[in-house]
This record gives sequence, C-alpha cells and structure tokens, in this order.
Amino acid sequence: MHMVYSLNTFEFSNTWSLTYLRPTIPQERWDDIRVVELKWAFPGHWLPSKDPVKTIYVSAGRQQWIDTCKAVTRMKNLQVFTLSLTGNWFSEPVEKIPIFLEPLRDLKLKQRWHVQLPEQPYYIDEISYLNDTMRKRGIDCSFQIA
Repeated sequence: MHMVYSLNTFEFSNTWSLTYLRPTIPQERWDDIRVVELKWAFPGHWLPSKDPVKTIYVSAGRQQWIDTCKAVTRMKNLQVFTLSLTGNWFSEPVEKIPIFLEPLRDLKLKQRWHVQLPEQPYYIDEISYLNDTMRKRGIDCSFQIA
C-alpha cells in the first residue's frame, strides 16, 4: 500500500475531490502521498457582489478553497505540488492572486511548488511581479505559464 500512495501522482480536477478523499484513507497513507497536481476552477471566486445568491456562492467557494489548502498542507511527506489555474474561466486580476494563494502559506516543500497560469498575455507579462510578490510574502511558490 505504501507504494500505491508514494509512487503515484495524485491529480485532482474536481474542486472537492481532495477534501472528500482525505477522510477515506488512513492518516499514514495520506502521509505517504508525495506528488499532487490540483486543477482549480471557480469563476468569480473573489469578486464581491451585492447579489445575496452570488454572495453565498462566493463564500462557499472560499471555504472550499481553504479546506482544500488545509488538506494539502497537512500532507507530511508531500514533495511536489502543482496548482493549475488554467482555462478560459480563470481571469482573476494579478493583484488578487497573492490573496488567493495565502491559505497555502504553510506549504513548505524541499523545492518550490508551482502555480501554472493560463497562457494569456496579461499573465505572461506579470510572472516576475508575481514571483517577487510571493517571495516577499513568504510563500514559497513559483509561477509558470501552462
């Protein structure tokens, strides 16, 4: 069983999959996981709204993200983590990306973890800014274009 968890890459493309998986496996197997790739998708997640229905959606999305981050940061032997924010749906302003990644502050790996952004000129031009900003905030990640 150790090999199943430690030698495979766990890819999560559904936003709740990782948090649903966590209670289904013993803690020692959870700690065996070494590589995780997470694809994240929730449009408008950080956009404020006066619409009460949208406010509930945004609040639920934020809690979902925080729960996912907690699950990732509790993986004791995680070595490689990649967060893919790809696709046409992701269009957060560059200034909000560090706020979005704040719940991953406690993710400390032997090497930097990676954030893949969509191949859009807006993000391509801001890679240096994002890498510098995250280092200043003490979040050990690096940005790449997918």
